[in-house]
Amino acid sequence: MVAKVATWEGESKYVGVASFCQHDCGWYSIVLTEGYDTTPRANGSSNWPFHPLFPLTAYPLQHWLGLPAAVSLVVASKLALLLAIYAFLLLVGAETGSIAERIFSGSLVAFNPYVIYAHAGYAEPLYFAVLALGFYCLEKQRWIDSGIAGALTSASRMIGFVFALSYATAWLKQSKWRPSWRRSDQLLGLMLCPLGSVIFMLYLYRHTGDALAQVHGQVAWGKSLGNPVLVFLHAYNLHHWPRVWAFMTIGSLLASVYLFVVGKAELAIYLAVSMLLSLSGGLLSLARYIWWQPPFLCAIYYLLRRHRAWWPVYTAFAAALSAYMIIGWWLLGHIFVV
Repeated sequence: MVAKVATWEGESKYVGVASFCQHDCGWYSIVLTEGYDTTPRANGSSNWPFHPLFPLTAYPLQHWLGLPAAVSLVVASKLALLLAIYAFLLLVGAETGSIAERIFSGSLVAFNPYVIYAHAGYAEPLYFAVLALGFYCLEKQRWIDSGIAGALTSASRMIGFVFALSYATAWLKQSKWRPSWRRSDQLLGLMLCPLGSVIFMLYLYRHTGDALAQVHGQVAWGKSLGNPVLVFLHAYNLHHWPRVWAFMTIGSLLASVYLFVVGKAELAIYLAVSMLLSLSGGLLSLARYIWWQPPFLCAIYYLLRRHRAWWPVYTAFAAALSAYMIIGWWLLGHIFVV
């Protein structure tokens, strides 16, 4: 509906669901229809950085139902949003005491300020869902299930391998910092966590001759590992959106500290490490990396539950930013970060 309104005054090009498939969705579309590149393209770019789990979920929609690739990816991301909401409800389920609180927690995902990525054929909602399920299984000490969710997380985004650190932290907490190596389920779960990344690296090595092609392919977008402190200072010294992203980064790191204080060390470690790694890669896409992290929304939930007066303020912020993202950025083409 918001997209349709944008055509009235803003002269946007929205004509249907496929219109949302832009930017990274186009790369996922190439993966879905043509597979992974064997060599870089003429401009040096390639589809290697785009992990396979999300296009695999769109495969049945295209090949079994006959939907166009763009529509298949958009529908797959919308379906993944429903799974993300459900997974987040499971994750914070022990903290909710009523239906109202469950609606309150689920709305944090459904009305994410960067919710556009859940309707635009991106992997964000799927990554969020499998990661939240991984943390939920950790909380329930379902070690092998958590390892499987970790493997799926690392198959959906490169940063997903960090879940192994959270798994190890939860294992140490459960064993009072004296892990028993005789527990085969705990050890097997830990070994499963990075399996998605390992399989993708082996595939890339066989397909391209470079197991780290997913990392090297980032160079085409000007992304390379650097000092996260310098990247932050650079963003802060700039104006407009880069400074907003700098403050978002501060917020994510403060959220990790808060999670650690409230006894959620596994969530805190994942959020802090993943954010520092993302920041070291530059400003590109940093904001959506922050807002599509289950630990970050968990921290927001815990804070808003304790300070209910802040809830209307947060809702106004989320609604305003998400509406601007859909109309101003996605449909009118004012691209400031992808």
